[in-house]
Amino acid sequence: MPSRVPLAAILVAILLASCGGRPELTVTIAGATVPMVLSSTTDRTGCSSEHGDAFPQNVPLTTINATPATLHVEAGQGATEIRGWIYDLDAPSPSGGPNEEFSLPGASGAYQARSIVPARTYSVTVNVPWSFLVTEGEVTHLFRLRIGP
Repeated sequence: MPSRVPLAAILVAILLASCGGRPELTVTIAGATVPMVLSSTTDRTGCSSEHGDAFPQNVPLTTINATPATLHVEAGQGATEIRGWIYDLDAPSPSGGPNEEFSLPGASGAYQARSIVPARTYSVTVNVPWSFLVTEGEVTHLFRLRIGP
């Protein structure tokens, strides 16, 4: 009778990979951790897909006194990319879309925003696609930012 150890090892690896949760997301600007709210999640397996939107009403506002504003993003295990969209709430773009977009490869990185200027308030959306062995998905968080004196 052939050994079942390789099969057991494969089953344990699949089980562990499928139990991995969504990566945690941390954003810091000028050394301060930015509070965020969860906006949406998507979880996919080979057999199913789930999507949920939170529609947060109270998005936290962080005021910093640093220009240029550099966003340091840490997304944790399983993150494959970090994407972001910056909206100027005081002077929206004519198209209604973001004033600035960014993409960082991998699970962490820094992005120096070009469109953020003092005395304005911004809404920032950060989306993290993630992947484990048999599951994948996306998680999106929101925060507001103001550069102030």
